[in-house]
Amino acid sequence: MKSTFIPCLLLTLCLPGSVLALTSGAVPFAVEQAVPPAMKVPQPSPDRRIWRGTPIRVDLPLNSEHIIRFPGATRLRSGLLGGPVPGLRVQVLDDHLYLLAKEPFAATRMIVQTGAGPAVLLDLAADERFPTGAPLEILTAAPASSNINPADQSWNEDTPPAQEAPEPVGYVAMIRYAAQSLYAPPRLIPRAGIITQAPLPDRGPVALLRGTPLEATPVASWRAEGPQSPLWVTAVKLRNLSQRPVVLDPRDLRGQWRAASFQHARLSASGEETDTTTVYLISDRRFAEAVAPWQPVPAKVTAP
Repeated sequence: MKSTFIPCLLLTLCLPGSVLALTSGAVPFAVEQAVPPAMKVPQPSPDRRIWRGTPIRVDLPLNSEHIIRFPGATRLRSGLLGGPVPGLRVQVLDDHLYLLAKEPFAATRMIVQTGAGPAVLLDLAADERFPTGAPLEILTAAPASSNINPADQSWNEDTPPAQEAPEPVGYVAMIRYAAQSLYAPPRLIPRAGIITQAPLPDRGPVALLRGTPLEATPVASWRAEGPQSPLWVTAVKLRNLSQRPVVLDPRDLRGQWRAASFQHARLSASGEETDTTTVYLISDRRFAEAVAPWQPVPAKVTAP
């Protein structure tokens, strides 16, 4: 590049497409071509969903990490109801959950604790046919903030504050509480005062389902105040006794139930690893009272 000497001049000019620098002291000036700014790759917008008490389905493609963010989470923890899943890697960092599936697996339920917020249920499944989706954001309902200025409040310090009545508990919250109490890791077991364990005197097998060769055994029961009346949730273990798979149908249940939720909808043949599951039954009375009218009564044998 040819240099030109310009004495005793101090001047800076900026022209479109170039930078022209002139300085004093008879130094050469040089013309440099401007470097265009680096092009930014657009990031996919997150898929935002709101937790409303219904399990959120998450499809995982194989060998592609899926990121789930829980905005506002203070202490994120996760656990799988059915135990570890082969080929699934789970990592937690701050308010992010990183999932990587290396092998396909059927629907598996995960519980995610968000700290001060509510617990969230995810239904995970992995398959090579699932496309790679955008990052997922799950929003939980935040408690309503008070707009009352403390300076405007007045009360008598000698008067104790009024005790607020506990909020009614719904079906989903009771079933989630029962499932966590039985199958979640110890660090995720809930501690709630509004749902308490109820006595379950008879833990023997009951004839719970009609037309299916299943053994039904009550495991545990809990009680809470519902929106209109007290509610009970009872966990019953189901085991397939036949050599054929069984598809579970809530219409085959005997008893007076407000709601029912099977942990798995299909049982393998007897003797296989997946021949057992749990059903959670919601009733407005104790388990024994809800199922009693439909239990077979042994015939009385009288002596001639």
